[in-house]
Order: sequence, then C-alpha cells, then structure tokens
Amino acid sequence: MICIITCNMNIFQDNFDISFMFCVNILTYGIIQIIEFIFKGKHFTTWGKRMILLISSFTLYFIYKSNGYENNIILINSMIAAPVSWSWIFKPIAKKLNLDYKPNNIKTNEKDI
Repeated sequence: MICIITCNMNIFQDNFDISFMFCVNILTYGIIQIIEFIFKGKHFTTWGKRMILLISSFTLYFIYKSNGYENNIILINSMIAAPVSWSWIFKPIAKKLNLDYKPNNIKTNEKDI
C-alpha cells in the first residue's frame, strides 16, 4: 500500500509543478478580487473568471520561461491542472477560511461584468 502511494506521488511530482498551480490560482483569485472591488455591485461571470485564469496562466508561464525554467511539458500540464486543483484542493480550503469569490449575500439582480 505504501508503495502504491509513493509511486503515485512520484508520478505526480514528475508531471506537475504544484507551486506553479498554486501561484496561478492565487494570482487569478487576487485579480478577480481587485476587479470586483473596483466595480462594486457587479460580479464576474464564469467565462470572465476563466479568461482571467488563462491570462494568469500564460503570464506565469512566460515568467517561468524567462527565468530559465526548461520543462515545457510540466508547465503545460500544470496550466491544465490549475483549475482542477482550485476546484478540488484550494477552493474548499478558501471556503473554510471565508476567502471564497462569492460572499453569501450576493443578490441575483446584480449586474455581471
């Protein structure tokens, strides 16, 4: 059993960059929070959040590449896995800490950005 867990962890570490995924999610979260603060009373649609995620992913990709990171496959895998890691790992933690995108008092008649 320990061998199965260890082997799976090694495969995960060889194919994904956890710090890259975490940075993409934090940058995306921060940008969305700043824009929602600027446009009070409006909230993002799902597609707006996805576009910010893409922009954040490519920005961090180019930052990593300009600083000498050489493994493109790991970065591309991590770009693809970043939204999944947000949904399954980071978002439940953010909800527990009351740091979610949507506060509980959002009304349905507010305009979208």
